Amino acid sequence: MDSRRRKRLITELIPFVRRAGNAVRALQRSEIHAWTKADRSPVTSADLASHQILLAGCHSLVPDMPVLSEEDMMLAFSSLAGDPAILLDPLDGTKEFIRGGADFTVNIALVEAGLPTAGLIYAPAIDRLFFSYGRHEGFFQTSSAAPAPLLPMSCSRSEPIILVSRSHCDQRTEQMLQALKPCEVRRLGSSLKFAQVATGEADIYLRLGPMMVWDCAPGQAIIEAAGGVVLRLDNSRMRYDRCAAGRVEGLVAARTSELAARALAVFRGLPSHPSASNVDHLSSY
Repeated sequence: MDSRRRKRLITELIPFVRRAGNAVRALQRSEIHAWTKADRSPVTSADLASHQILLAGCHSLVPDMPVLSEEDMMLAFSSLAGDPAILLDPLDGTKEFIRGGADFTVNIALVEAGLPTAGLIYAPAIDRLFFSYGRHEGFFQTSSAAPAPLLPMSCSRSEPIILVSRSHCDQRTEQMLQALKPCEVRRLGSSLKFAQVATGEADIYLRLGPMMVWDCAPGQAIIEAAGGVVLRLDNSRMRYDRCAAGRVEGLVAARTSELAARALAVFRGLPSHPSASNVDHLSSY
């Protein structure tokens, strides 16, 4: 997809993302109906309402493009390997949403030949929108203000700000945080962790446990647009045509490659990984 088409698609998807976010927010203010999916992750009526709005938007704008959603996994993950496809996470941070928190998001990623080339993250509770449609073409918007560009940040803090999941932080992550001191640790839900790295509000996001492709593809697109990096734990760039069953086995997201290298060097020095039975399941944030 050329840059002009990509930009037009993201621009036309923004109203649908906002509409989905507003629907989710309205349902949070009323009674929340929640239940548990087969993978033991929570789902609510808000997840499904957002899914329907986003899916309708995608089908109206790009009717021939494959759409893979967390709430409708009818397509094979192999569809991410070739022609453009869309990934949807209708409500990221469902646990925080159920608790009445503000750190939940609505996410979309465009994936081309296994790589995320554009992304949208909307946090309706704080009315912050983050989006990208290519390298050096990332933006954020607060309320009714005009979009502002995401600019590469090369300066370093004496104590980096490191983000980890509020709900899923395992023993290895705690060991890694100890090894990275001095640093400031913040615990946050949803893809807002990616967004805060992209804006320079934080330096590193650590996720050592498993997650799904729709959890990280939108954030990766936005971080890379701002000049940052999202890497697997083996130091390779995150790709989505190589994820068995859509599963990602951990990552490091950082606003510079130097910060990512520092984090991964510490990771390589950690004790042996715990058994799979001790790793949290895929309710990602």
